[in-house]
Amino acid sequence: MKNVFRAMILSVVMGAAVLALAGSAEATHAKLDLVAPSRLTAGHSVNVEAVLHSTPGGESVAGATITFYMDNSFGGVDGEVMLGQAVTDENGVAVLNYEPRTAGEHQLRVEYLTPGENEPEEATWSHSVDGASGQLYRSTSGVQIPGLNVWLLIAVVATVWAVLLSVAARVIAIAYAGDNGEVGDRRPGAM
Repeated sequence: MKNVFRAMILSVVMGAAVLALAGSAEATHAKLDLVAPSRLTAGHSVNVEAVLHSTPGGESVAGATITFYMDNSFGGVDGEVMLGQAVTDENGVAVLNYEPRTAGEHQLRVEYLTPGENEPEEATWSHSVDGASGQLYRSTSGVQIPGLNVWLLIAVVATVWAVLLSVAARVIAIAYAGDNGEVGDRRPGAM
């Protein structure tokens, strides 16, 4: 009985030791630095550089997937939007070309997944955006075909309508002409 009791105490102590050591596994092994200006202008693009280094030695981490997110609202729906994704190069740098569309205070959430890891880590980048001097989006209506201008299009449409009206006039003329007996007898056996 004493051996069973000792075995239970030993297993509880070892379980507590394992759980205590497991807590240190959450320590980050990579550090992400975001290099970009903190003040931007709406409608002007800027490159946001994500530089990933290992924390013990500061070596560059190549081949890590970096994903950029931002909270946004469109059509009355609020949510997080993925702005882009990049993989770090041999210098540990991934670049996102970012063009803010609205003025105000913004924050990007950046997830990074280093090679060999299953769970991504994250960092944030806060910045302020000044208002734009003009409209950011200008719509272009119609089909843009090089060499096709409005007069050529009008000429093609007019030609099609002229052909259709000519065919309609001939059909009407045939209908008014009627059967004047010029066509032969259509009874079977008649010649």
